[in-house]
Amino acid sequence: MEKTGTAILPLHYGHPPEKLFRRMIILSGHLCDLIIEKFGIEDFLLRLSDPFWFHSLSLAIGFDWNSSGTTTSTLAAMKEHFSQSDYGVKIIGGKGRKMSLISSEASTLEETGFVSDAVRSDLLYKSKTVAKVDQRLLLDGYDLYLHFIVTSGTGRWSIIQQGMNNVCRMARRYHWFYRGVNDFINDNRAGISAVREEKDVVDLSTSKSSEHREDIVSILKDNPTRFREFERKPNQSTLFPSDNNRVLDMNIRVDWNQMRAIYERSPGSFNELFTMKGVGASTMRALSYLAEVIFGSQPSYKDPIKYSFALGGKDGIPKPVNYADYDKCISFYSDVLSDYRTGNRESIKIVENLAHNGIRFV
Repeated sequence: MEKTGTAILPLHYGHPPEKLFRRMIILSGHLCDLIIEKFGIEDFLLRLSDPFWFHSLSLAIGFDWNSSGTTTSTLAAMKEHFSQSDYGVKIIGGKGRKMSLISSEASTLEETGFVSDAVRSDLLYKSKTVAKVDQRLLLDGYDLYLHFIVTSGTGRWSIIQQGMNNVCRMARRYHWFYRGVNDFINDNRAGISAVREEKDVVDLSTSKSSEHREDIVSILKDNPTRFREFERKPNQSTLFPSDNNRVLDMNIRVDWNQMRAIYERSPGSFNELFTMKGVGASTMRALSYLAEVIFGSQPSYKDPIKYSFALGGKDGIPKPVNYADYDKCISFYSDVLSDYRTGNRESIKIVENLAHNGIRFV
């Protein structure tokens, strides 16, 4: 799956005004329904996996141009629309504590007959795995606090999650698309949306780190606690002496008890390792440092990001929301959607022009 981009967003608190959010539900619903009717669910899910298209959709329905709340409000509006829609798409998940409700929401989808038991189980497994990839393998300083799953009844999906960096007070959005995602590593993320590139990054999810991942597994097969003697001493600036003047700044502590516990559980592969219960970002970073020191292989240190106003934004940027224009826009798309369903030639032409001038991913 080719990466399409990355987005980082300033942390903004609060909620959109109710009169704006009600309109966001209607307008986002009309736009999504048009895309599904014209191009199908597959194309719609693919669009959602592109961070630039998603951001453009958010701007089109009037939310902040650069706010972290863009993700929450846009997906919340879409979630409410699809909860009452028959278009074969549902959205589960949310922000904070709502992330813990994903399992029960998935069960509700099964109970109502929207998905089968096999689809529900597969969806939950892949949802948890992509979250672990972004939290444990892309060590970029952002902690996940938002997770939405957009799914069809047949189990096709697009996952959007967001992380927060409390130090720089920025947010970062991660996009995934079901097609081609089997092992969840080797650059299978669809894109990341962010404002700035981070310098202190270890990316174990890229194919560029494949040799390094193999060395991490090798350490665990050889009992990593035997390397404890190389741990940083009070006046030592490196984890391990270097013969070629390369310096590895080991500004972390290695939890050797955790290292022994993982060794005793004997993970047979890297996938098994990073999905193990209790293995977090700090553990993966420590293992990565050890692998570089002992074997000399390096992970990728490159942040995998790439650096999108229609009706205004809730904070008045680039202009205040014009609710009269907003209602005209809703009315226009309501009429187009209704006429398109009846085969009206003028409406079909309008939809064709919108598709031609928009973003296509088929």
